[in-house]
Amino acid sequence: MKYENLKTGDVAISKAGHDAGTAYLVVKIVGEDFCLVSDGRLKKLDGPKLKRFRHLARTDEREDLAKKLEEGKLTDKALRAELKKYAKQER
Repeated sequence: MKYENLKTGDVAISKAGHDAGTAYLVVKIVGEDFCLVSDGRLKKLDGPKLKRFRHLARTDEREDLAKKLEEGKLTDKALRAELKKYAKQER
């Protein structure tokens, strides 16, 4: 079952697991149940994490980040700075 609410460029918070509360950027949709996410710190843009849709809660749609990602102009440092606004917990 495909989760319709998440798309590339969305900011989502992990709901479960050891990374609960971590803000991620959805980098790519993979299949019907999974997406690749990055936080710019532990999971960098060149090595994103595979995550199930049901383990993520969408918080914001960031077209500016999606455009930079598509153009290849988004860096891990810039991503960390943007996601810091959404973080619920410090790690």
